[in-house]
Amino acid sequence: MNDNGDLILRYLERLGVEFIFGVPGGAIEPLYNALARSERNGGPKAVIARHETGAAFMAEGYARETGKLGVCCATSGPGATNLLTGVASAYADSTPVLAITGQPSLQTFGMGALQEGSCTGINTVQIFDDCTRFNTLISHPAQLERKLVMAISHAMGNNPGPVHLSVPVDIMRTQVQSVECSGNLWAFIDHEVVPTYEAERLLYDELHDKKFVTILVGEGCVGAIDDILALAEDRQWNLVTTPRAKGLIPENHRLYRGVFGFAGHFSARGAMLQDNAQRILVIGTALDEVTTGGWDQSTGLDRKRLVHISNNPDHLSRSTSALRCILGSPRLLLKRLNRRLNVKKPERWDLCELSASGLPTNYALDSGIACIDKSRPIKPQALFWYLSQIVGDTTRVYADSGSSYLWAIHYWRVHKSLENGRSPFHIGIGFSSMGWAIGAAVGAAAGAQGEPVICITGDGSALMSGQEVTTALQENLNVLFIVLNDSCLGMVKHGQALGGAEAIGTELPKVNFALMAEAMGVQAYSVHSFTDLEQVDLEHLMMQPGPCLLDIHVDSSEIPPMGNRMRVLVGSSQGEVHV
Repeated sequence: MNDNGDLILRYLERLGVEFIFGVPGGAIEPLYNALARSERNGGPKAVIARHETGAAFMAEGYARETGKLGVCCATSGPGATNLLTGVASAYADSTPVLAITGQPSLQTFGMGALQEGSCTGINTVQIFDDCTRFNTLISHPAQLERKLVMAISHAMGNNPGPVHLSVPVDIMRTQVQSVECSGNLWAFIDHEVVPTYEAERLLYDELHDKKFVTILVGEGCVGAIDDILALAEDRQWNLVTTPRAKGLIPENHRLYRGVFGFAGHFSARGAMLQDNAQRILVIGTALDEVTTGGWDQSTGLDRKRLVHISNNPDHLSRSTSALRCILGSPRLLLKRLNRRLNVKKPERWDLCELSASGLPTNYALDSGIACIDKSRPIKPQALFWYLSQIVGDTTRVYADSGSSYLWAIHYWRVHKSLENGRSPFHIGIGFSSMGWAIGAAVGAAAGAQGEPVICITGDGSALMSGQEVTTALQENLNVLFIVLNDSCLGMVKHGQALGGAEAIGTELPKVNFALMAEAMGVQAYSVHSFTDLEQVDLEHLMMQPGPCLLDIHVDSSEIPPMGNRMRVLVGSSQGEVHV
């Protein structure tokens, strides 16, 4: 006889889900019993995180890597509330995650049960309301299958994101006659919005006679990149990406002008200006602070040059002043537009080489000279540029919140997207949770089938969430953890200085993260100079199973590219605050 936990796992197995990330506890125990049975039969496997927030981050990384549903679980009460930050992160970046939390038995609701999270206690379901696409308590065994199917459909739909099921322990252990899946999972899943012919005509009318157009490529352009490149090359239009879409366009493409927005490139911002863009074609992204360079009105994203396309209706909700808003699949719409414009895909893309000094010729870095400066202490610009040149094209990169993702957005060079069309470069920038990349990299490695994963994190984030390194060790996952060690909260420190704030609360103790990693059983190296770094056999480390950690001491005086962020914080509405 099986119970409702087995039924949940049968649905997840049907979706191809291989792992469930979580921390066990009393109220969620029946699900773990089912997981134990599942593992013995080759089904989904439990990966035990060290903290529930880390489990949710892992589920998000797994979803990003595989394109499948990420799943995390926790016990009731504090287990559920610990999941919250990770679930909110998935919500802010529209990542499909199913969070399952336990509850005490229904009959004990309102009686002060241990870790009760019902409406008569600390109402955990209500807490999840504002960071989920679907959120419900299962109050009767007959509801579970139907609500599970509804949750999965919402998570994987055209407006994807996390969903939450709160399941009392007595309902989870209720026995069922059969675990065969009777529900239809495809209510919202894999449905591209077919653009109307009127939308196609309007797009053609706006673009066919324009000589200067800049295409802003967003994260929703996966599957449409070849058509975007073909259109850009045929018309010689500029290409820029949002920070979330970095890596979808080859960064050595001759028409690529860099990242526009948060930590972006001056050349990308120049490509958006009116003299260089009669129209700005924004595809597959929302117009938030990160994407718009802090709502930089001088670039035209707030004026009548903007044409906005997305398969996700939520993306279009902020484009109130756009010339055109078109709901539809970028892939389908661009194929039809290219046929109408008689655009042909070339035999090879128009790529360019680096300059003689080893720097880009197609986009401008804030501090190119620092990229080739190998003096001591290590300059972050040089570190990110160097590492991005030597890692393989299939290496996944997860950059943490703070200085880590500022440096990475600007100075990490992505050579090409993965074979599945996704970018190997990832940031959790919607909610910007410190420690996100540590958990997300572990989840991504679980789904990457041995391909190397790099996690770049700061010392502040490592002190928050570094214990998740042991999850990678326990699961023998190929993750290279790089800790930027400068004994401070760098982004906060530099932000205080640039904004004229008091210098407070940013100093950290001098920590030997290599020794910490070794104490946890993880291979580690201390790196104080490029000589030290070049003596580490990175190619071998990234090919072997199991995690490794590099404790890299970087120059704390170098200011990351945070001008757009500072402009928002200090209240300026025009242009970028140069730092």
